[in-house]
Amino acid sequence: MALLQLTMIPMGEGVSVGDYVAKIQEKLADENAIFHLADMGTIIEGDVQHLLQLLGKIYETPFEQGAVRVVTNIVIDDRRDQKIHIGDKIKSVNKRTRKV
Repeated sequence: MALLQLTMIPMGEGVSVGDYVAKIQEKLADENAIFHLADMGTIIEGDVQHLLQLLGKIYETPFEQGAVRVVTNIVIDDRRDQKIHIGDKIKSVNKRTRKV
């Protein structure tokens, strides 16, 4: 099980890119993806091959909306010794700081 953090930034499209983010979120929901929108990107959960296929399906979204340049940041946390899920790292840190 892995987590993929995705940030897509349409360049030259103004200060707010909320419409671009919203469309990506819609496509993830349409694919029944397990995901969480955070302030600086979207976290998606799944096996690596599934995540890469999903990325292929949503990558063109900002271009389809008219963007001509997009900077994309992708981080994959692929842990093979145990299953990880969205929120597990936060829970682990909160336990250590006694913020359960």
